[in-house]
Amino acid sequence: MFGRRKITELDKLLESVQMNSSNNYKDAAKADYELFWKRLEELRESGKISEKTYLFYEREGNKWQGKMKNYHHQNNVRGF
Repeated sequence: MFGRRKITELDKLLESVQMNSSNNYKDAAKADYELFWKRLEELRESGKISEKTYLFYEREGNKWQGKMKNYHHQNNVRGF
């Protein structure tokens, strides 16, 4: 109750990143990941979330940072 405020939109985006990634929908996972960061910054700039909440979601988003780097279908192409 005294912790971070839950932001449903951001939670859903992270869930979507996880789900799309596990189903190998790389384009959708990457798009949701980028939208997550965009919305997080928009909420921060508008003052709609506290610094504590921002830091929580930043840590959650950073968990995907390594996996999302160079995450696209071309990684699976071996040749034609």
